[in-house]
Amino acid sequence: MAPPIFIIGAMGSGSTLLRLILDSHDNIAIPRETGFMRAYNAHQYIPFKWSGRNWAKRMGWSRKELDEELRRFYDRIFSRHANEQGKERWGDKTPYHTFHVDDMARVFPDAQFVAIVRHPGGCIASNMNRWGQTIRQGIDHYRRYNREIARVARAYPDRFAVLRYEDLVTQPEPVMRELLEYLGEDWSDNVLQHHTVQAARGGRRKVEGRSLVDDPIDVARISKWTKTMEERHRAALRRRCTRLGQLYGYAIDDPAVLDPIADGRLVALGPHVAERLTGFEDLNVDQQGHVAIADRWYDPRLYKIRSIESLKALEAKPLPGGLLRALLTVWRRLPDRVQAVLRPAVRRARKLLT
Repeated sequence: MAPPIFIIGAMGSGSTLLRLILDSHDNIAIPRETGFMRAYNAHQYIPFKWSGRNWAKRMGWSRKELDEELRRFYDRIFSRHANEQGKERWGDKTPYHTFHVDDMARVFPDAQFVAIVRHPGGCIASNMNRWGQTIRQGIDHYRRYNREIARVARAYPDRFAVLRYEDLVTQPEPVMRELLEYLGEDWSDNVLQHHTVQAARGGRRKVEGRSLVDDPIDVARISKWTKTMEERHRAALRRRCTRLGQLYGYAIDDPAVLDPIADGRLVALGPHVAERLTGFEDLNVDQQGHVAIADRWYDPRLYKIRSIESLKALEAKPLPGGLLRALLTVWRRLPDRVQAVLRPAVRRARKLLT
Protein backbone atom coordinates (compact mmCIF):
# COMPACT_ATOMS: atom_id res chain seq x y z
CA MET A 1 0.00 0.00 0.00
CA ALA A 2 1.33 3.43 -0.96
CA PRO A 3 2.11 5.76 1.98
CA PRO A 4 -0.44 8.43 2.91
CA ILE A 5 0.04 12.05 1.83
CA PHE A 6 -0.51 14.79 4.39
CA ILE A 7 -0.95 18.39 3.19
CA ILE A 8 -0.36 21.09 5.79
CA GLY A 9 -0.08 24.87 5.78
CA ALA A 10 -1.55 28.00 7.29
CA MET A 11 -5.14 28.87 6.49
CA GLY A 12 -5.26 31.06 3.41
CA SER A 13 -2.12 29.52 1.89
CA GLY A 14 -3.82 27.62 -0.94
CA SER A 15 -3.96 24.20 0.70
CA THR A 16 -7.49 23.59 -0.60
CA LEU A 17 -6.36 24.31 -4.15
CA LEU A 18 -3.48 21.86 -3.74
CA ARG A 19 -5.87 19.26 -2.31
CA LEU A 20 -8.24 19.58 -5.25
CA ILE A 21 -5.35 19.27 -7.69
CA LEU A 22 -3.90 16.14 -6.06
CA ASP A 23 -7.36 14.64 -5.57
CA SER A 24 -7.81 14.92 -9.34
CA HIS A 25 -4.90 12.53 -9.90
CA ASP A 26 -5.82 9.05 -11.14
CA ASN A 27 -4.35 7.34 -8.09
CA ILE A 28 -4.77 9.82 -5.20
CA ALA A 29 -7.87 10.50 -3.11
CA ILE A 30 -7.82 13.40 -0.64
CA PRO A 31 -11.22 14.22 0.90
CA ARG A 32 -12.39 17.44 2.49
CA GLU A 33 -10.71 18.32 5.77
CA THR A 34 -11.13 15.68 8.45
CA GLY A 35 -9.14 16.97 11.43
CA PHE A 36 -8.79 13.34 12.55
CA MET A 37 -5.68 14.03 14.61
CA ARG A 38 -7.78 15.79 17.22
CA ALA A 39 -9.59 12.46 17.58
CA TYR A 40 -6.17 10.83 17.92
CA ASN A 41 -5.43 13.22 20.80
CA ALA A 42 -8.72 12.26 22.42
CA HIS A 43 -7.59 8.62 22.39
CA GLN A 44 -4.50 9.58 24.38
CA TYR A 45 -6.35 11.65 26.95
CA ILE A 46 -10.11 11.14 27.03
CA PRO A 47 -11.74 14.62 27.03
CA PHE A 48 -13.66 15.70 30.14
CA LYS A 49 -12.40 12.65 32.10
CA TRP A 50 -10.06 13.47 34.99
CA SER A 51 -8.56 9.97 34.86
CA GLY A 52 -8.65 9.89 31.07
CA ARG A 53 -4.90 9.93 30.54
CA ASN A 54 -3.18 6.57 29.99
CA TRP A 55 -6.49 4.68 30.05
CA ALA A 56 -5.12 2.08 27.62
CA LYS A 57 -1.76 1.87 29.41
CA ARG A 58 -3.60 0.86 32.58
CA MET A 59 -4.84 -2.18 30.66
CA GLY A 60 -1.39 -3.13 29.47
CA TRP A 61 -1.27 -1.34 26.10
CA SER A 62 1.95 0.48 25.28
CA ARG A 63 1.91 3.77 23.36
CA LYS A 64 3.44 1.96 20.40
CA GLU A 65 0.72 -0.71 20.41
CA LEU A 66 -2.08 1.86 20.64
CA ASP A 67 -0.52 3.88 17.81
CA GLU A 68 -0.46 0.76 15.63
CA GLU A 69 -4.15 0.07 16.31
CA LEU A 70 -5.06 3.66 15.48
CA ARG A 71 -2.91 3.58 12.33
CA ARG A 72 -4.84 0.53 11.08
CA PHE A 73 -8.15 2.14 12.07
CA TYR A 74 -7.55 5.41 10.20
CA ASP A 75 -5.94 3.64 7.27
CA ARG A 76 -9.07 1.52 6.87
CA ILE A 77 -11.36 4.56 6.92
CA PHE A 78 -9.35 6.57 4.38
CA SER A 79 -8.55 3.54 2.19
CA ARG A 80 -12.21 2.70 1.72
CA HIS A 81 -12.84 6.27 0.57
CA ALA A 82 -10.01 5.94 -1.95
CA ASN A 83 -11.11 2.51 -3.15
CA GLU A 84 -14.65 3.74 -3.75
CA GLN A 85 -13.14 6.19 -6.25
CA GLY A 86 -11.05 3.49 -7.90
CA LYS A 87 -7.84 4.82 -6.37
CA GLU A 88 -5.16 3.16 -4.29
CA ARG A 89 -3.61 6.01 -2.33
CA TRP A 90 -5.17 8.27 0.27
CA GLY A 91 -4.26 11.55 1.86
CA ASP A 92 -5.56 14.29 4.12
CA LYS A 93 -5.46 18.08 4.11
CA THR A 94 -6.09 19.88 7.38
CA PRO A 95 -4.29 23.16 8.16
CA TYR A 96 -4.08 22.67 11.92
CA HIS A 97 -2.46 19.29 11.39
CA THR A 98 0.66 21.43 10.98
CA PHE A 99 0.95 21.09 14.76
CA HIS A 100 0.42 17.32 14.74
CA VAL A 101 3.28 16.35 12.43
CA ASP A 102 5.38 14.78 15.21
CA ASP A 103 2.55 12.39 16.09
CA MET A 104 1.58 11.78 12.46
CA ALA A 105 5.17 10.95 11.55
CA ARG A 106 5.28 8.37 14.33
CA VAL A 107 1.85 6.82 13.72
CA PHE A 108 2.37 6.70 9.95
CA PRO A 109 6.12 5.96 9.62
CA ASP A 110 5.99 5.90 5.80
CA ALA A 111 3.84 9.04 5.36
CA GLN A 112 4.94 11.87 3.08
CA PHE A 113 4.24 15.49 4.01
CA VAL A 114 3.60 18.38 1.65
CA ALA A 115 3.56 21.93 3.04
CA ILE A 116 2.30 24.91 1.05
CA VAL A 117 3.33 28.47 1.92
CA ARG A 118 2.21 31.83 0.58
CA HIS A 119 3.36 35.45 0.68
CA PRO A 120 2.51 36.91 4.12
CA GLY A 121 0.37 39.66 2.59
CA GLY A 122 -1.72 37.29 0.49
CA CYS A 123 -2.21 34.76 3.27
CA ILE A 124 -3.06 37.30 5.97
CA ALA A 125 -5.36 39.37 3.75
CA SER A 126 -7.24 36.20 2.80
CA ASN A 127 -7.84 35.29 6.44
CA MET A 128 -8.87 38.83 7.38
CA ASN A 129 -11.40 38.80 4.56
CA ARG A 130 -12.80 35.31 5.08
CA TRP A 131 -12.71 34.90 8.84
CA GLY A 132 -12.75 38.46 10.13
CA GLN A 133 -9.28 38.21 11.68
CA THR A 134 -7.62 41.40 12.82
CA ILE A 135 -4.20 42.22 11.38
CA ARG A 136 -2.62 41.08 14.63
CA GLN A 137 -4.46 37.78 14.60
CA GLY A 138 -3.59 37.24 10.96
CA ILE A 139 0.10 37.90 11.55
CA ASP A 140 0.20 35.67 14.62
CA HIS A 141 -1.44 32.86 12.66
CA TYR A 142 1.00 33.23 9.77
CA ARG A 143 4.06 33.28 12.01
CA ARG A 144 3.00 30.29 14.12
CA TYR A 145 2.22 28.07 11.15
CA ASN A 146 5.13 28.96 8.92
CA ARG A 147 7.71 28.74 11.69
CA GLU A 148 6.35 25.29 12.52
CA ILE A 149 6.56 24.23 8.88
CA ALA A 150 10.25 25.14 8.89
CA ARG A 151 10.79 23.20 12.12
CA VAL A 152 9.17 19.95 10.97
CA ALA A 153 10.69 20.15 7.48
CA ARG A 154 14.12 20.18 9.10
CA ALA A 155 13.14 17.51 11.64
CA TYR A 156 11.89 15.07 8.96
CA PRO A 157 14.02 15.94 5.91
CA ASP A 158 13.46 12.69 4.02
CA ARG A 159 9.69 12.97 4.25
CA PHE A 160 9.00 16.64 3.49
CA ALA A 161 8.33 18.81 0.46
CA VAL A 162 7.56 22.54 0.59
CA LEU A 163 6.05 24.48 -2.31
CA ARG A 164 4.84 28.04 -2.76
CA TYR A 165 1.32 29.00 -3.76
CA GLU A 166 2.68 31.56 -6.21
CA ASP A 167 4.77 28.94 -8.05
CA LEU A 168 1.83 26.56 -8.13
CA VAL A 169 -0.52 29.04 -9.81
CA THR A 170 2.02 30.55 -12.21
CA GLN A 171 3.85 27.34 -13.17
CA PRO A 172 1.43 24.51 -12.37
CA GLU A 173 2.88 21.86 -14.65
CA PRO A 174 6.55 22.04 -13.59
CA VAL A 175 5.52 22.30 -9.92
CA MET A 176 3.22 19.30 -10.14
CA ARG A 177 5.79 17.26 -12.07
CA GLU A 178 8.32 17.85 -9.30
CA LEU A 179 5.76 17.14 -6.58
CA LEU A 180 4.52 13.91 -8.17
CA GLU A 181 8.10 12.77 -8.62
CA TYR A 182 8.69 13.32 -4.90
CA LEU A 183 5.50 11.39 -4.13
CA GLY A 184 6.54 8.53 -6.43
CA GLU A 185 3.47 8.90 -8.64
CA ASP A 186 3.20 8.85 -12.42
CA TRP A 187 2.24 11.98 -14.28
CA SER A 188 -1.49 12.61 -14.83
CA ASP A 189 -2.87 15.33 -17.08
CA ASN A 190 -5.87 15.53 -14.75
CA VAL A 191 -3.89 17.56 -12.23
CA LEU A 192 -3.84 20.44 -14.72
CA GLN A 193 -7.63 20.23 -15.13
CA HIS A 194 -8.72 19.92 -11.54
CA HIS A 195 -11.66 22.29 -11.97
CA THR A 196 -13.06 20.14 -14.79
CA VAL A 197 -12.42 16.85 -12.98
CA GLN A 198 -13.93 18.05 -9.71
CA ALA A 199 -16.98 19.63 -11.39
CA ALA A 200 -17.73 16.40 -13.27
CA ARG A 201 -18.01 14.48 -10.00
CA GLY A 202 -20.97 16.52 -8.79
CA GLY A 203 -21.54 17.07 -5.09
CA ARG A 204 -20.85 20.27 -3.17
CA ARG A 205 -19.47 23.12 -5.22
CA LYS A 206 -18.28 25.19 -2.24
CA VAL A 207 -15.78 23.45 0.02
CA GLU A 208 -13.21 24.47 2.66
CA GLY A 209 -12.48 28.15 3.02
CA ARG A 210 -15.30 29.02 0.60
CA SER A 211 -13.30 27.55 -2.30
CA LEU A 212 -15.26 26.50 -5.37
CA VAL A 213 -14.24 23.13 -6.79
CA ASP A 214 -14.80 24.26 -10.38
CA ASP A 215 -12.73 27.44 -10.11
CA PRO A 216 -9.71 27.35 -12.43
CA ILE A 217 -6.36 28.64 -11.22
CA ASP A 218 -6.47 32.44 -10.91
CA VAL A 219 -3.08 34.16 -11.13
CA ALA A 220 -4.65 37.51 -10.16
CA ARG A 221 -5.03 36.31 -6.57
CA ILE A 222 -1.28 36.58 -6.06
CA SER A 223 -1.30 40.38 -5.99
CA LYS A 224 -4.93 41.09 -5.12
CA TRP A 225 -4.04 41.98 -1.54
CA THR A 226 -1.73 44.80 -2.65
CA LYS A 227 -4.75 46.73 -3.94
CA THR A 228 -6.83 46.39 -0.78
CA MET A 229 -4.53 46.27 2.27
CA GLU A 230 -4.26 49.48 4.28
CA GLU A 231 -0.83 51.06 4.70
CA ARG A 232 -0.92 50.64 8.49
CA HIS A 233 -1.43 46.91 7.99
CA ARG A 234 1.44 46.78 5.50
CA ALA A 235 3.61 48.46 8.11
CA ALA A 236 2.72 45.71 10.60
CA LEU A 237 3.65 43.11 7.98
CA ARG A 238 7.05 44.72 7.51
CA ARG A 239 7.73 44.76 11.24
CA ARG A 240 6.76 41.18 11.98
CA CYS A 241 6.87 39.11 8.79
CA THR A 242 9.79 40.38 6.70
CA ARG A 243 12.36 37.88 7.97
CA LEU A 244 10.03 34.86 7.90
CA GLY A 245 8.91 35.83 4.41
CA GLN A 246 12.54 35.97 3.29
CA LEU A 247 13.04 32.41 4.49
CA TYR A 248 10.55 31.31 1.85
CA GLY A 249 11.93 33.65 -0.81
CA TYR A 250 9.42 36.49 -0.50
CA ALA A 251 9.96 40.26 -0.66
CA ILE A 252 7.50 41.73 1.82
CA ASP A 253 6.34 44.61 -0.42
CA ASP A 254 6.32 42.86 -3.81
CA PRO A 255 4.62 39.47 -4.30
CA ALA A 256 6.14 39.22 -7.79
CA VAL A 257 9.62 38.73 -6.30
CA LEU A 258 10.22 35.02 -5.74
CA ASP A 259 13.77 34.11 -4.82
CA PRO A 260 14.50 30.38 -5.16
CA ILE A 261 14.57 28.43 -1.91
CA ALA A 262 16.13 25.35 -3.55
CA ASP A 263 18.61 25.71 -6.40
CA GLY A 264 17.09 24.58 -9.69
CA ARG A 265 13.83 23.45 -8.10
CA LEU A 266 10.36 24.83 -7.51
CA VAL A 267 9.49 22.23 -4.86
CA ALA A 268 11.94 22.32 -1.98
CA LEU A 269 12.62 19.12 -0.09
CA GLY A 270 13.44 18.80 3.59
CA PRO A 271 17.23 18.99 3.13
CA HIS A 272 16.85 22.19 1.09
CA VAL A 273 14.85 23.81 3.89
CA ALA A 274 17.37 22.62 6.49
CA GLU A 275 20.22 24.11 4.49
CA ARG A 276 18.40 27.40 4.02
CA LEU A 277 17.66 27.65 7.73
CA THR A 278 21.37 27.91 8.47
CA GLY A 279 21.09 31.53 7.32
CA PHE A 280 17.99 32.20 9.43
CA GLU A 281 18.97 31.00 12.89
CA ASP A 282 17.50 34.23 14.29
CA LEU A 283 14.03 32.81 13.58
CA ASN A 284 14.67 30.20 16.28
CA VAL A 285 12.53 27.40 14.83
CA ASP A 286 14.20 24.59 16.79
CA GLN A 287 11.45 24.48 19.38
CA GLN A 288 7.74 24.12 18.68
CA GLY A 289 5.94 27.38 19.28
CA HIS A 290 2.50 28.06 20.74
CA VAL A 291 -0.04 25.32 20.03
CA ALA A 292 -3.72 26.19 20.22
CA ILE A 293 -5.70 24.63 23.05
CA ALA A 294 -7.81 22.62 20.60
CA ASP A 295 -4.70 20.87 19.28
CA ARG A 296 -3.31 19.82 22.65
CA TRP A 297 -4.38 16.95 24.84
CA TYR A 298 -7.44 18.11 26.76
CA ASP A 299 -6.57 18.05 30.45
CA PRO A 300 -9.64 18.87 32.55
CA ARG A 301 -7.33 19.94 35.39
CA LEU A 302 -6.20 22.85 33.22
CA TYR A 303 -9.31 23.61 31.17
CA LYS A 304 -12.43 23.45 33.31
CA ILE A 305 -15.75 23.13 31.50
CA ARG A 306 -18.69 23.27 33.86
CA SER A 307 -22.14 21.77 33.52
CA ILE A 308 -25.13 24.00 32.80
CA GLU A 309 -26.31 23.52 36.37
CA SER A 310 -23.10 24.98 37.81
CA LEU A 311 -22.71 27.95 35.48
CA LYS A 312 -23.85 30.36 38.20
CA ALA A 313 -20.87 29.29 40.29
CA LEU A 314 -18.53 29.41 37.32
CA GLU A 315 -14.88 29.21 38.32
CA ALA A 316 -13.38 28.63 34.88
CA LYS A 317 -10.81 31.06 33.56
CA PRO A 318 -12.23 34.01 31.58
CA LEU A 319 -12.20 33.83 27.83
CA PRO A 320 -8.77 34.60 26.36
CA GLY A 321 -8.63 38.09 24.89
CA GLY A 322 -8.11 36.79 21.37
CA LEU A 323 -11.19 34.58 21.56
CA LEU A 324 -13.28 37.38 23.03
CA ARG A 325 -12.20 39.73 20.24
CA ALA A 326 -13.03 37.07 17.67
CA LEU A 327 -16.53 36.62 19.12
CA LEU A 328 -17.10 40.36 19.11
CA THR A 329 -15.96 40.55 15.50
CA VAL A 330 -18.43 37.83 14.52
CA TRP A 331 -21.21 39.63 16.44
CA ARG A 332 -20.55 42.94 14.72
CA ARG A 333 -20.70 41.29 11.30
CA LEU A 334 -24.15 39.85 11.92
CA PRO A 335 -27.05 41.66 10.23
CA ASP A 336 -29.11 43.88 12.54
CA ARG A 337 -32.14 41.61 12.28
CA VAL A 338 -30.07 38.60 13.39
CA GLN A 339 -28.62 40.53 16.32
CA ALA A 340 -32.14 41.52 17.35
CA VAL A 341 -33.22 37.87 17.45
CA LEU A 342 -30.15 36.72 19.38
CA ARG A 343 -29.94 39.62 21.85
CA PRO A 344 -32.37 38.13 24.45
CA ALA A 345 -30.39 34.89 24.53
CA VAL A 346 -27.14 36.82 24.93
CA ARG A 347 -28.63 38.74 27.88
CA ARG A 348 -29.69 35.48 29.56
CA ALA A 349 -26.23 34.01 29.07
CA ARG A 350 -24.60 37.09 30.59
CA LYS A 351 -26.82 36.81 33.67
CA LEU A 352 -25.82 33.19 34.13
CA LEU A 353 -22.14 34.03 33.88
CA THR A 354 -22.20 36.87 36.40
